[in-house]
Amino acid sequence: MIVNTLMKEVMPEPSEEQSKAIAEDFWNIWNFPNCIGAVDGKRVNIEEPANSAFVYFNYKKTFSVNLLALVDAN
Repeated sequence: MIVNTLMKEVMPEPSEEQSKAIAEDFWNIWNFPNCIGAVDGKRVNIEEPANSAFVYFNYKKTFSVNLLALVDAN
């Protein structure tokens, strides 16, 4: 339950009013209807961590971590 609590602190669930406002912003700014968030990701290369075996090894034969971002219309 610690993860759940931390998640709510860092990324609180928007209320219905906030969701409608975000959706309106996506429509007004980007002409993209019925959207309350955009997600994108990036693979960030890192140096091989000590004793990591293949935990951070990816299909491109480098070591990396995945960065994901969730944003509103602004």
